[in-house]
Amino acid sequence: MTTTTRPMLHCILRDPPRASALSAGLPAGMRLLALDHLAALVADVEPDAIRRADNARLTAYADLIARIHQTETLIPMRFGCVLATDQAILTLLDKHRDRLLTLLDHLADCVEFGIRLMLPDPPAPTPAATDSSPAPPHPGALAQPDQDPRPGHGHLAAIRRRLNGEAQAIAQAQAAKATLERAVTGLVRDLREEFGQIGGHSLLSLYFLVPREVSARFVAGLQQDQSAVPGTGLITGPWPPYNFVGAIDDDLRSFT
Repeated sequence: MTTTTRPMLHCILRDPPRASALSAGLPAGMRLLALDHLAALVADVEPDAIRRADNARLTAYADLIARIHQTETLIPMRFGCVLATDQAILTLLDKHRDRLLTLLDHLADCVEFGIRLMLPDPPAPTPAATDSSPAPPHPGALAQPDQDPRPGHGHLAAIRRRLNGEAQAIAQAQAAKATLERAVTGLVRDLREEFGQIGGHSLLSLYFLVPREVSARFVAGLQQDQSAVPGTGLITGPWPPYNFVGAIDDDLRSFT
């Protein structure tokens, strides 16, 4: 049985690479495919092996991208971007050339930091705010045992409480975001955010694209007055800018 390998795209960078060491001595098994000022770093892989990849392989992949990112501006690809042939990758570079070069300019000499902020639960609504108590029966009406004198009122009140809670959580998240943005004013090139629920609690995730040269000032700014931000937070990074290439990463995967 013959095993067929296919090229897996790791990242896209400018050609020629900034670091002469990358041009002269690529990591074992890696090669560059270059076209019109762009280069794709690829490795030949067995697709079945990629589908069976364990945590050790995923970690090794992330570590490799991080090492290259120390000297190169790059567009990192999520693990498993396997294309059919080298020509498919070159076609990809040609079709998206302007978009890729523009993105590389935007990411130039930047790193990504993340903040995951678990927000405190909003205060429980007061009975007056929920207005969930049933109205008194109409004079002369015969009340039936366990009958809601306003059918559906309890259900509507529950919906209103949920929507009020969600609105409070969103307002709290936006206030926390604004506080964090003020703490790092002038130190951020771009920002992405996600907001959702985990375990019944509100989670705000912020991703900052930060020029490498101001990274230390950025972290210091976030740590300066932690009491000003509600909840429990975790700062991560610096990383390659995975959260700033999501749309183009998805588009490139349409070639696989």
